[in-house]
Amino acid sequence: MKTRLVSTPIFTLSFISLISACFGGIGIIFSVVAFYMANKKIKQAEHNPLGFTGALKTMKLAKIAALISLAVNLFYLGYTAIWIYEHGYQAFEDRWLNMIFLR
Repeated sequence: MKTRLVSTPIFTLSFISLISACFGGIGIIFSVVAFYMANKKIKQAEHNPLGFTGALKTMKLAKIAALISLAVNLFYLGYTAIWIYEHGYQAFEDRWLNMIFLR
């Protein structure tokens, strides 16, 4: 029985990761999960090419999308850490609450 390579969940997690990057880099969780899933499926498909159906190129593209979203999240996490260091946590909290319209 052949297993189908489905890359839709990985693209979805990568997209959610990019959206949630603006909340202080919290999307890093989604991007790491997407990258792990893609890497695991690629290794399985390369080890047993006859046991999988679907395009391996699409799965590799999903892995690249997860890697890009991971890089964006790491950049924004670093930016947030530097911003908190320079301005203080209270200013970050005020800015964040203003951003999500709670104040």
